Amino acid sequence: MGVILAGRAGAGTQSAGQDFGDEMRMVMTARQAASGGVAIEDPWRQGTFIEATTIVLASGMRWLGFGAQAGAGTDWRLGAEAFAFSPGDIAGTRELQDGTFGGETGNIRAVSWGASMVSQWTLVQTDAWRVATLARAIGLVQQLPNENNAGVAIAGGLQAQRVTGSGAALTAWGYLGPLGSGAGRTFAGRFTLGAGWMAQMSAGLLGGPEGLGLGAEGDILTEALVQEGAGAVYWFGRLGDPGGTLFVRLGLKHAPASAQSIQPRAGLGLLWRLPSGLGLQFDYALSTLGELGLVHYATIGLRLAPSQPVSRIIQERAVVDEGE
Repeated sequence: MGVILAGRAGAGTQSAGQDFGDEMRMVMTARQAASGGVAIEDPWRQGTFIEATTIVLASGMRWLGFGAQAGAGTDWRLGAEAFAFSPGDIAGTRELQDGTFGGETGNIRAVSWGASMVSQWTLVQTDAWRVATLARAIGLVQQLPNENNAGVAIAGGLQAQRVTGSGAALTAWGYLGPLGSGAGRTFAGRFTLGAGWMAQMSAGLLGGPEGLGLGAEGDILTEALVQEGAGAVYWFGRLGDPGGTLFVRLGLKHAPASAQSIQPRAGLGLLWRLPSGLGLQFDYALSTLGELGLVHYATIGLRLAPSQPVSRIIQERAVVDEGE
């Protein structure tokens, strides 16, 4: 799940994106963005990986994040991420005494940057069930021409997975936050409920090992707005085996009061694994955002080879233990 640092509480029906840290609501990996904003592939990531994501709007706005995540014992996963957001060159303007346009005064600096830490603790793990908590701490600094703002927040949630057999697994999750303060006010982010299903098939559309994932999610935002997303991912190959795996993703996001309420999305991804287990993955996604133009998401990640073979609890669970 992407870093989320949202606006103030009690904002009524204000449009998203008009308050402290609201730009962070669009932050997510290219995998998640392409599937309608739903994290179908990511709730149960395994192994150690390093990842960089960039988000670019046609208007010149850009977000860049760099993070890593790894297991800490048998039940814990820990991760950290640093990020920065820049709206691009904003021309300052001057107004004359008579109210007319007095020309430009150079570019205005307006950037946000910060970091987050995340932990996942497995509470229950059996052949059929897995239940875990997720906690995140976030810090954000916003630098504007005439002021600097800083905020801190925490967020948390619960996720549960049921292996249904024949290489398939169902995951459901709930997430609350962030809760914290920034820019001189108390704020809360959103409440999220979602579910996803993934299945690895021995023979798919082209007759080889392939897989399918489906997911849907709903958010209640601070501004009393409700957003929904739905998406799908189809891959060619087996996620844990050496060689290449191609991902095709489609999704749809409904975001009232945003620049475009209905946002179709799509993307592609390629994972290449060496026999040692070392893997390199690149994912790309494209979304429309009304008058703001197209949004491009790109994520590149390096998956380090495990110190010992990743255990598949049973063959049916390959998509759970190896999938991302």
